Amino acid sequence: MSWVDGASFFSLLRRTDADVLSALERGDLLSTNSRYRLRNIVVFFFLLRWTRRVLWKLKGRGLLGTIAELYGDARRISYGYFLRLPGVRTQVRKQIDEAIAKLETKMVPANTTRYLTLPKEGWTEDAIRKELDTLANMDHTRWEDGYVSGAVYHGEEDLLKLQTEAYGKFTVANPIHPDVFPGVRKMEAEVVAMVLSLFNAPPGAAGASTSGGTDSILLACLAARQKAYAERGVTEPEM
Repeated sequence: MSWVDGASFFSLLRRTDADVLSALERGDLLSTNSRYRLRNIVVFFFLLRWTRRVLWKLKGRGLLGTIAELYGDARRISYGYFLRLPGVRTQVRKQIDEAIAKLETKMVPANTTRYLTLPKEGWTEDAIRKELDTLANMDHTRWEDGYVSGAVYHGEEDLLKLQTEAYGKFTVANPIHPDVFPGVRKMEAEVVAMVLSLFNAPPGAAGASTSGGTDSILLACLAARQKAYAERGVTEPEM
């Protein structure tokens, strides 16, 4: 209960009839009744909120699932307190600092030139090509040799050359202006239609291109949320 602290909540529950008698002696029974009424409202909504949450848990996960989730939450909280112990916290902090230092060394090598302001004079084409070669040859995980399990999806050298040629033809294209770039609109519509066909989409289904994996995941979550609300009335979904 974020809007009232525990001490204040339980102090309300410990009130007795002696408070009423004291109020009568002071002549402020009306204000006392108001406080009692407010206390009852607070308790009612507190119990209502947690009763609803318990019922939702039981409905969504069942009794065993709810117990398993409570067990997992207890383990996670206990482990968090364990990591805060003085000796453990020092070791964890040391490992985190080492990981950050290693990452910084790899991401920002000490022997590279950093450009933090615009040059006073524009670079020549040869200077730009030289800098691009330097960036491309920086020390990195050799994705070209298959040393990463994700992040890069390619089909060998021939396909890369074809992709580069295709990008070159539409470098300045802006898909939000289909009247100016009808070819881009056609490609997007056809790709969406292909994906809908793969997933046996019903008549009237639609789709849209995304900017990458994260955007795709977020839009999938949004679609699931809207579907749950429209079909089952879910107003507080959980991930």
